[in-house]
Amino acid sequence: MKSVFNFLKNVFVPAKKHGLALLLGAMSVFAFAPFEVSPLMLAAIAGLFMLWLDAKSRFEAAKIGLWFGLGQFGLGVSWLFSSMYFYSGVALPFAVILTAGFVLFLSLSVAIGGWLAHYFKNPNRPGLVLTLLFPAVWVLIELIRSTIFGGFPFLLSGTTHLHTWLDGFAPVFGVWGVSWAVAISAGLLLWLFKQKSWVAASMSLCLIWSLGGLLQQVEWVKPIAKPIDVALIQGNIPQEEKWLPNAFYPTLKTYIGLTKQNMDADVVVWPETAIPAYYDVVEKGALLGFIKDAKLLNTDILVGVIAGGANSEHYYNALINVHNPEDRYYKKHLVPFSEFFPFTSAFAFVSGLFDIPFATFTHGPSDQKPINLGGQDAGLSICYEMAFGEELAAQLPQAKYLITVSNDAWFAGTFEPAQQLQEVQMRALELGREIARSTNTGYTAIVDIKGNIKQQIPAYEEGVLRGKVQPYEGLTFYAEWKKMPILFLLFTYFGFLLAKRYFLRGRF
Repeated sequence: MKSVFNFLKNVFVPAKKHGLALLLGAMSVFAFAPFEVSPLMLAAIAGLFMLWLDAKSRFEAAKIGLWFGLGQFGLGVSWLFSSMYFYSGVALPFAVILTAGFVLFLSLSVAIGGWLAHYFKNPNRPGLVLTLLFPAVWVLIELIRSTIFGGFPFLLSGTTHLHTWLDGFAPVFGVWGVSWAVAISAGLLLWLFKQKSWVAASMSLCLIWSLGGLLQQVEWVKPIAKPIDVALIQGNIPQEEKWLPNAFYPTLKTYIGLTKQNMDADVVVWPETAIPAYYDVVEKGALLGFIKDAKLLNTDILVGVIAGGANSEHYYNALINVHNPEDRYYKKHLVPFSEFFPFTSAFAFVSGLFDIPFATFTHGPSDQKPINLGGQDAGLSICYEMAFGEELAAQLPQAKYLITVSNDAWFAGTFEPAQQLQEVQMRALELGREIARSTNTGYTAIVDIKGNIKQQIPAYEEGVLRGKVQPYEGLTFYAEWKKMPILFLLFTYFGFLLAKRYFLRGRF
């Protein structure tokens, strides 16, 4: 017992450098939306690399990584507490414990990175360590965090450099390529200030940024046909009212009223679970007249709803076109611990802490195809799925544009809605497709293929975003090859390091 206590003391009692790592991690959050001060990510990673370079042991490097992660995720995903405590009915002590546990889990990836960084580093070659080894470790831990247990791709560093020259790497290697370029840039900046080889460091820095700028000039896709007229409905239904029985008809009245004002659009989109009920029930009752009218008109009306039925074994977080109800999309990538509970037997006690309606959705089929909406095939996604570019890429090249919906009312007043919109911008740039996004409370927007917001309406207001979405054809390099090039580079690089360490009797 004493040894366990001493271990925990060694890990969680910080020295000055661990406090610095904590501050660096927290500082990195301000590089993301809604702040978007991108140089802070370069400074944060450079500071982390400096601490890793000076670490005397693997344990020390891992501890530095852990404290960096605690700073980054403790602030950056603090919205999880708001969701659990204010909207999921979790008691305050459990909300604190569960949030802290999740932050610690995410932080472990950075701790693993610190261990690996020290394991492979050669203190006699600091330039190569900073510009090759540490950036590769950084990308590896982002990939690990984004993959394990279904993936938690929060606060990926590449996202902070949208609209800089480095975002030219996004259509080639996805957000991972931008993260790698950011990490290399951070390593080069540190090398520039620590070493006398400032000429090589500055030239390398100019080279990587210039390459990103040149890649921005590549036209990966081309527009086709005429733009699609879309109406994105933002009902602004507060989360605390959304599932109340007496709010059901006022909610429907809001969405139907806003839709009827925009029936001349090609496509109308309601946000995620805009209808807080089973579609099989409302289509025969509350929405019967509305659905009959929609079937007679040429407008595709995509509504967020629950598919299945009260007596069904399975129900889905769904998008259904009421103009043609056979056009359906069922959410495939569900959110752990709020839409499904992994390892159900082990986490049964956790599920009992949450008061979330429909908290055990079924995963939708993995082979769902795009749906023709407004005369062009549209790739669909719901909320969390927008964080997984390689999964969205599976709908290309058939999909000529993308539609995503969300209910960010779970995180009202926090960083999360802005962070998720930033992810939408990255996906548009990676995949070469414009994206129409409809949300309950914000941020409802249309994003172009360069990741720019073409149109947006204010958050936390009832309204309709009426705009044009341009269809495109063709594939970016990333849309075609997804993560394979990055995985190949990481496998080759770390395979070489291991071979050199164990077979050539040397280290990096």
